[in-house]
Amino acid sequence: MLNELLKLARTTTREARRRLLQRVADLFLERVGEHSDAELRLFSDIIMKLLDDAGLKDRAHLSKRMAPWSQTPHPIAYRLATDEILVASPMLELSPALTEADLVKIARRMPESHLLAVARRADLPCRVSDALVERGPTRVWRAVAENRRSGLSDWALRTLAKRALSDTRLRESVAVRGDLTPLICEWLLPHVNAPTRARLEAILSGADPRELSAPDLDSEELRTKYNLFMESCDVDEAWRLVQDGTYSFGSIVLVLLAEGRQGDAFDLLSRRTRESVGAVQRAVFQAGIDELIGLCRVAGTSDQVFLALAHLRCRHLGIPETQAMRWLDAYRRSKPAVEAGSGTGIGAGGGMAQPRSHRPNGAPLS
Repeated sequence: MLNELLKLARTTTREARRRLLQRVADLFLERVGEHSDAELRLFSDIIMKLLDDAGLKDRAHLSKRMAPWSQTPHPIAYRLATDEILVASPMLELSPALTEADLVKIARRMPESHLLAVARRADLPCRVSDALVERGPTRVWRAVAENRRSGLSDWALRTLAKRALSDTRLRESVAVRGDLTPLICEWLLPHVNAPTRARLEAILSGADPRELSAPDLDSEELRTKYNLFMESCDVDEAWRLVQDGTYSFGSIVLVLLAEGRQGDAFDLLSRRTRESVGAVQRAVFQAGIDELIGLCRVAGTSDQVFLALAHLRCRHLGIPETQAMRWLDAYRRSKPAVEAGSGTGIGAGGGMAQPRSHRPNGAPLS
């Protein structure tokens, strides 16, 4: 190995320099994490000199190999991260050798392509995301919002939410984040679809946004992770996902409702409560609201699922959807009564026992 390196070092052709760069990188990676500080400085000096004559493909290959390692010498990591985007992208997205200060500097100085790569980092600190949001433009804002693992300051989140009011894709990405505040939910509510509206209203009512489902994201994960297309899978398969613990009951119901498959969502509610599908449909569309509350209590649905069904009811009956939030208050007030053994009355078989007799707030509800 040493003789080979010496021979390559004495040869000044581009091919020899390319091979020398590759062999020195091999030496570094073979014992990555075990090198002394002196060895790391030597690797850094040699590789930095060889990079001056290296071609684009060779630099890109080196960046891809060295990006995952925290022991990659800092000068190399920063040099590659500020190179052309083909070279820089692996370092910007992955490298733990880049400091927060490095990333802020890059976000403030480098072209949009580099900002997009930084925005995809899994460990994006607030200072870096602030710099990205401040610099923009729209494609960068979208990338930051879509990275749900990124840290966002209150200022950055409010800025993205304001921009989102005039950008559909940005709005969809902001609305499913787990760090939304009630104020931002109020801004977004008039501009989102029904499934997202139910999620934002649940946050407004006090639910933790990190615990709420985002139907579009759940559907996409089912497609990519399980090769399951919820828009075409049958209800038996959907029920199996619930029974084997792959997905929660509420998440599957919300996905089905988002796909416009309310009949299949009612089928799952029927299986969960051991009521007929017809009884579920009557509770949602025809009976007093107390019966829908009773159904959801027996099914153990979250506030978000109840709100989705309440919105469906409002649209069917042609009444303002703001009524759904008032019904949610009644649904929440019904919980202590159910836990005490009164209210809907769950039968021994787990079904609903005369929910129409239940009045959550002591009076009939329309």
